[in-house]
Amino acid sequence: MRRKICVITTNRADYGRLKPAMEAIRAHPGLELQVVAATPLFFDNLLWYLRHGEPVSFWKSIPWYVRARLRAFKSGEEIFRHSYPGRLLREGGFPIHARIPMFLEGGNTRIMTKMAGLCLLGLPEVFEKLRPDVVLINGDRFEMLPVAFAAAYSNILLAHVEGGDISGTIDESVRHAVTKLAHLHFPVTELSAQRLRQMGENSGNVFTIGSLVIDFLKSLDLSLSNEHIYSRYRPWGAKIDFTKPYLLVVHHPVTTEYEANHSNTKELIGAIDGLNVQTLIISSNVDAGSDGVSKAFKEYRDERRPSHVAFSKNFSPEDFSKLLANASVAIGNSSSFIREGAFLGTPAVVVGTRQQARERGRNVMEVSFTKGEIMEAVQKQLGHGKYSSDKKFGDGQAATRLSEILARVEYAKVPLQKKFFDSSRA
Repeated sequence: MRRKICVITTNRADYGRLKPAMEAIRAHPGLELQVVAATPLFFDNLLWYLRHGEPVSFWKSIPWYVRARLRAFKSGEEIFRHSYPGRLLREGGFPIHARIPMFLEGGNTRIMTKMAGLCLLGLPEVFEKLRPDVVLINGDRFEMLPVAFAAAYSNILLAHVEGGDISGTIDESVRHAVTKLAHLHFPVTELSAQRLRQMGENSGNVFTIGSLVIDFLKSLDLSLSNEHIYSRYRPWGAKIDFTKPYLLVVHHPVTTEYEANHSNTKELIGAIDGLNVQTLIISSNVDAGSDGVSKAFKEYRDERRPSHVAFSKNFSPEDFSKLLANASVAIGNSSSFIREGAFLGTPAVVVGTRQQARERGRNVMEVSFTKGEIMEAVQKQLGHGKYSSDKKFGDGQAATRLSEILARVEYAKVPLQKKFFDSSRA
């Protein structure tokens, strides 16, 4: 019998990293892929959503909701397949075996906590229905912690990708907490693997495979066209010519610095405005603090209407990779500027503490949230230009290694009851 591997995907970045693993699992004769997607609660229970969510404007979202309902009715599909996660999975050719309604609008600490609770509430029935042999999750997103809880409490082996990294914000705590619940570990680098052993993990269950996102990048044609971006996404604001130098901005909140997110974003905006180079700003994730980040960017967009800046909400992982590969400088605090950026050689200016202490390549300059520092660093990176590709995070074979290990490991010899292995006595 094939081993059932249940992959949980919750957002655009998470999907881009897991896609190579999902393809490799699906192609392996000894494995069976199960896909679980997180979706907005908006689709399922409008009254509950209104009570517990905190939308900026419910009325502005009504036309989008109606369009999604009409498309679902015409196509004969369930409405959640017209959500952003549903579209990504459908376009990738992946079946959706189950879903978890969990996303609320709000972007503060209350909403972030509620979403984690919703994720945990939805999983027991999913696992009971699918009965996976292994649940596979990626990284450090806040919603991965309830997934890890549910798998552990359901006596299901948990496999964790990208454990052992260090960084800033709440991600650091989530990642290490998931490590202590996980049974099989797939770190990116040997340094991360060493940290897992220091945390008391059994070295026999730690497999350094490299980064799945490098596999993803190597599969792409990274050429970029104005026609494709504007016909598919229609960014708001200035018309960016992607054949000329442009800045790519992705700035996420730092949950543990919740009150400072608005003012920090204003400093970043001041630098973008002062540089006067054509710039594409992509919306942040939904972590607590995204309310402050979004407010600052909306104020800038609506009050200043900058003639050199375009704004967009979402890009597919494939198109985001193309935008990153062709950017003159990437600015903000996305981990993609470190992992993907190193491989692509894209100059990056990483701002603030969200990615503090992460392993990085030569392409990264770090600065604080000070307008002058950011501008100076960006100008230096513009003067430097492209870096040579850095292979420290992978060779493009991580997904193959992952699927082969999942197929050959003797699950009966991986105890559900974990023990602490003291690496100092090894």
